[in-house]
Amino acid sequence: MEFFLKNSIQPSSVKISHHEPVLLVGSCFTENIGNKLSNFKFKTLANPFGIIYNPISIVESILRIKSNKPYSEPEIISNHGKFFSLDHHGSFSQNDKNKCIQKINDELNFANEFLQKINTIIITLGTAWVYEYTEQNKIVANCHKIPAKKFNKRLLSVEETIEKLVELANELSEVNIIFSVSPVRHIAEGLHENNISKSVLHVAINHMINNYSNCSYFPAYEIVIDELRDYRFYQQDLIHPTQQAIDYVWKKFSETFFDIPTQKLNEQIEKIQQAANHRPFDFESESHQKFIKTQLFNIQQLEKKIPFLNFENEKLNLINKIE
Repeated sequence: MEFFLKNSIQPSSVKISHHEPVLLVGSCFTENIGNKLSNFKFKTLANPFGIIYNPISIVESILRIKSNKPYSEPEIISNHGKFFSLDHHGSFSQNDKNKCIQKINDELNFANEFLQKINTIIITLGTAWVYEYTEQNKIVANCHKIPAKKFNKRLLSVEETIEKLVELANELSEVNIIFSVSPVRHIAEGLHENNISKSVLHVAINHMINNYSNCSYFPAYEIVIDELRDYRFYQQDLIHPTQQAIDYVWKKFSETFFDIPTQKLNEQIEKIQQAANHRPFDFESESHQKFIKTQLFNIQQLEKKIPFLNFENEKLNLINKIE
């Protein structure tokens, strides 16, 4: 007897491995998957402009990274003593304009170098609702607490969303683009409005995967909304998924984009991390000291086999437990 619908996901022809860097851009759900990849020692860069939700700003950020055009003073504005870019998350805001520009351009340069090495980019779209800054006639990534009267809020059309995604697919024609829609609901607009917004994103992505061979879709939205449709899989705010839900999505993601050797390597990495974080009843016992030395030996063997994996934190954690 089945008690919930299972989302049938076929293994993707796009494979992600520890040998190749992966860029992730988009909503806060991007951070969840990015953290998982990073924890399992994948080479990742997540949200070099900070968290961004709408497809226009997401694509513009990637194109800016590709062009590597530095930000200059006219692109920096201020509000309540803070300097910031309308293309960036609030984490880039500074009390000093020059420091703001420096921080933005340092990250831009790093992201540009990273982009040149990737075969795969993961893009998570959050909402089709956008805010246009009327003084510049510009869709912004973040409103930075500027008064609402200076913005025009509107819903992107399917056509303009597709047009922007097509521009990206053409610019990154040699890169595998994995799209997903964030399962985090944007209830500030209202539940009905959120559903309309997600529909725009779904239709636009569907056009991309049907017309561009370098585009594919991972159904994170369907996994959380349909398979994990119980509120016990949401945090206290009833919007963001719990760690258990994220772990479930990660499992599906792994089965979709990792080949068997990569999955087995992840299992080895997870065992090492669990061992490094293990807190025994008696640290000084002979059995635990032997356990620690065994784990350090296992790390040493894995590092010999795959030299670019970094286990410095795990080794330090284990070494500090040796008598």
